[in-house]
Amino acid sequence: MLPNHSPLLIAEQFGMLEALAPGRIDLGLGRAPGTDGATAAALRRGADANDGFPQQILELLGFLADDFPSGHPYRQVHAVPGPWQAKENRVTAPSRTPQMWVLGSSPYSAQLAGQLGRPYAFALQFGDADVDTAIRVYRKSFQPSDVLAEPHTLISVPVAISNDPIEAKRQSATSAMAMLRMFKGEGYLLLPPDEVEAYQATVQERHILDAYTDRSLHGTPDTVAARIEALQERTGADEVMLVVGGHSASLDQEGISLIANHYAMPHLETSLAAAAQ
Repeated sequence: MLPNHSPLLIAEQFGMLEALAPGRIDLGLGRAPGTDGATAAALRRGADANDGFPQQILELLGFLADDFPSGHPYRQVHAVPGPWQAKENRVTAPSRTPQMWVLGSSPYSAQLAGQLGRPYAFALQFGDADVDTAIRVYRKSFQPSDVLAEPHTLISVPVAISNDPIEAKRQSATSAMAMLRMFKGEGYLLLPPDEVEAYQATVQERHILDAYTDRSLHGTPDTVAARIEALQERTGADEVMLVVGGHSASLDQEGISLIANHYAMPHLETSLAAAAQ
């Protein structure tokens, strides 16, 4: 959530991560507050922080590459580690900077990502967002850059996967309850399904719970895989990221293992078994 932070600070933090793990760091930039209005105000110290998001991205790119033009007020401000420090130390400059993605769930973020020539990640797990329009806007507005010649998209989707479809829906309801708690100003707590089912929801709360439960891709591995493939076929997304949110880590791991097995993909359990042999 870039408006919550200084571009220089982010450039230095992610420059350090890139130095520690070259070629493995993605930097995702979002515009939304990521929290409630009061907390956002406390973080940002300004009501118009969102309005400066495009300029903040340009500043961040300038710090990462150390290439502000002559006369720019930050021309002599350098992010460390980075190209300037490498030059000062007479060592080879980093061959790349962290890959920067624009994150969002609206046509605004899609258009910005396209104009910047950056990969775009759409968060389908938040709200009733129009992913089809956003992806279309991104591709239409895309301008090739020095880091990306063609549009590249990722869609993240909430999933709950189990061999028992009823259990998968219960897991999905757990995530829905966590969202409701957040809307009410309570902690994002993943409660056991029994507690979720026992909750006496108002009519409005029930609408939110049902909407978020139905929005997730829940069911058996075959069912979830079919819905993922339909989404990918419809949008042409280059990548799909699965967002799990069961009330226990073991349930999440089981779900990921099930979908990995469906696609005959290597995963933690098979890797451990191979290592044991």
